[in-house]
Amino acid sequence: MGHDSHGRDMLELLDMLESQVAEGRRVLLSNRIMVDEGEFMAILDQLRVSIPTEVKQARRVLQERQKIIIDAQTEATRIITMAKERSEYLVSQHGVTAEARYRGEDSLRDARDKANRSMSAIDKYARERLENVEKVIRDNLAEIERAKGSMSQA
Repeated sequence: MGHDSHGRDMLELLDMLESQVAEGRRVLLSNRIMVDEGEFMAILDQLRVSIPTEVKQARRVLQERQKIIIDAQTEATRIITMAKERSEYLVSQHGVTAEARYRGEDSLRDARDKANRSMSAIDKYARERLENVEKVIRDNLAEIERAKGSMSQA
């Protein structure tokens, strides 16, 4: 709090006025109190002098408070902006990585499916060829058996 030339702040001066009233003499049959007019007026004068100082200090405190609030809001905005930029970067990095991983896995799945289909086709073709060879061999064995049978009868 500010101090006037007498070194007293507003609250101290108000306390002095209150003390004057508390210590004043009561007027019989009324709610009135008698106080020393000179002392009371001197305290009022000091109070009037201290008001501008108090108001200036209050104004200064409000300005400092406003500056602190503006600085805090500016800092908060800066932090939020940085956080948004960082999150966008991370999301984009994650998004790119996730998309690349997804596409890679998709390509790998397609390649495996094609390989499995190719292997199935190769297996089918090989089975058919082996069955043909087996049939030819059986036919030949049957021919050999018939030929052996004809030779034994002759």
